[in-house]
Amino acid sequence: MALGAVGSGLDPATTAVQLVAAERMVADQRHATTETKIKAEVSAVASLRSAMTALQSAVRTLSTPASGQPRSIGMSAPSGFTATAASGAPVGQYQVEVKQLATAHKLASAGHAPDARFGAGTLSISAGEHSFDVEIVDGKDTLADIRDAINAKAAGKGVQASLVNGDGGTRLVLTALDGGTANAVSVTATGATGLTALVSADPQTGTTTLIPAQDAQIVVDGIARTSASNTITDLLPGISFTLTEAKPGTTVQMDVAIDAEAQLTAVKTFVEKYNAALSTITSLTSYNEVTKTGAALNGDSMVRGLTRQLRDMVGSEVTMLKDMGIEIAKDGKLTLKEDDFKVAVAADPALVTKAFGTGDTLGTKLGKQMTDLLAFDGPLKTRDETLTQRTRQLTQQREALDRRMSLAEARYKAQFVALDAMVTQLQSTSNFLAQQLATSKSSS
Repeated sequence: MALGAVGSGLDPATTAVQLVAAERMVADQRHATTETKIKAEVSAVASLRSAMTALQSAVRTLSTPASGQPRSIGMSAPSGFTATAASGAPVGQYQVEVKQLATAHKLASAGHAPDARFGAGTLSISAGEHSFDVEIVDGKDTLADIRDAINAKAAGKGVQASLVNGDGGTRLVLTALDGGTANAVSVTATGATGLTALVSADPQTGTTTLIPAQDAQIVVDGIARTSASNTITDLLPGISFTLTEAKPGTTVQMDVAIDAEAQLTAVKTFVEKYNAALSTITSLTSYNEVTKTGAALNGDSMVRGLTRQLRDMVGSEVTMLKDMGIEIAKDGKLTLKEDDFKVAVAADPALVTKAFGTGDTLGTKLGKQMTDLLAFDGPLKTRDETLTQRTRQLTQQREALDRRMSLAEARYKAQFVALDAMVTQLQSTSNFLAQQLATSKSSS
């Protein structure tokens, strides 16, 4: 049956849609309001998490020895070495002389034709703690074959074999992979005369030293130290030396001092992130008197508790912070006076560690607070799960509303179609009766 207007003058489809739209309007508005609120809370919680994560990072940085006890190194003149100092390294002045650098031993054979063959036999090679035998077989006894056999057996440890094509022919070169006299390369051979001659000590037919094995030598405050490596990490506690140039007879003064600038940077970052966290909380919990509307987390008990705990922790250390040049304003925010901080740290180099290091310190308390807040089972995670559940419920409510309204629309259509059919039938009956009456009158 067509659904267009027939007898009643109504369009059943259009009328059903209009009735359904009017019926679901209130529910749609309620759902839209709920969705807007949920999205606002999701965004607010994300902003809060971001601010607290940044604060946590700043606190962790201050809690590490690298920030609490940073060190800087200065040189009195250009030197043949570089040095780095770990946090807590002893401060002081040191007189340093680099007498010689460590070098890796390098041997080379005499020059030969590239396709020369040396016969079968065994090479015995050692370099430091690494020693091994290399079997050379007939048919695999060219310089390239010998090089490959040595490298396969060495497997990247102790020694590396290579070929160099010089004016006098191709030479087999053996290079120690570690410097120092203890890692010098030694090679002997048994077997074919050609093979034994290749690695013999005869300077005419055998190997010669291209670079001698040599230990590094450094003198610190008159105390000599040798090393197989040009990197020395255990000469002074917490200080690593990298030797770059031998300068015998040249002594350089090395100053190890507290890096006040690094401490200042870390403290400035903490103050900025703490203030940013308070500003974020203020924004998320504000109330607009003009519009009479509150921010997404206005009146939220979790945020109120967090604010109180942060301000109580910092407020309980007002004296210590003041000694560091940090003042607390009425709104809880911090102000760092850099000049006062530098003076305080110069007088007490351990001041930052006392405030933010391990133990019962402000850093430990704030760190625990941030860890608990941001934990996988913490308040913010719980809030996320709650908001996710509310979003899921809202989706289910909308789907249920869609189903109800779909049924209602079908019901309305059916009712109006029936009404239209009934009106049409009544009109037909009315027309018939009118015709009968008219016929009756004309007959009489």
